[in-house]
Amino acid sequence: MFQFFWTRTASVWVAALYILMGILLFVFPAASSTLFIWALAAGAGAYGLIHLIRYLQARKMGCGNPGDVFLAVLPAAFAAFSLIWPQAVLSVLPLVLGSLLLVDGVGKLPLAYMGVREQHPGMIPMLLSSIIPILLGGLLIVNPFTTMQLVVMVFGATLAADGISDLVTVILEKRSAQTVQHHSSI
Repeated sequence: MFQFFWTRTASVWVAALYILMGILLFVFPAASSTLFIWALAAGAGAYGLIHLIRYLQARKMGCGNPGDVFLAVLPAAFAAFSLIWPQAVLSVLPLVLGSLLLVDGVGKLPLAYMGVREQHPGMIPMLLSSIIPILLGGLLIVNPFTTMQLVVMVFGATLAADGISDLVTVILEKRSAQTVQHHSSI
């Protein structure tokens, strides 16, 4: 199941989206706050849609992960709320960003656990992809920063790091699968 999840094309696109959004947020933190919230809502909606598609595809194969349903519904609800009331989201942005990071990290914990348990080559990046968002999300919730720009920059850096870690995991899993396939054909 670990390999099924991480060798999917959608994982590469999510990682690329995280990296791109993270770099833009880090480099341009003073962007329009409402535009930022709308972009965040679009990203959350895309994230939720991807997890819904993954769940439906996996369910057809008889191995649906309930975590994917959780990672589909919650971001979709956040996206809808953010589009309707962007100023409300801005007023609690550090808590919202911290919560989104926690949701992302907690949603990846079962896969990280499975990767460590089964000693997959991508277990370290996968573990980091789960632990880093949990730690930084917790930091944002417990100790919200006083400046909006710093929050956006920290979120952008974390998002980029998460995307890079996901991309490394996909690459390592693909290499591992190719190595196993090469050795089995010899």
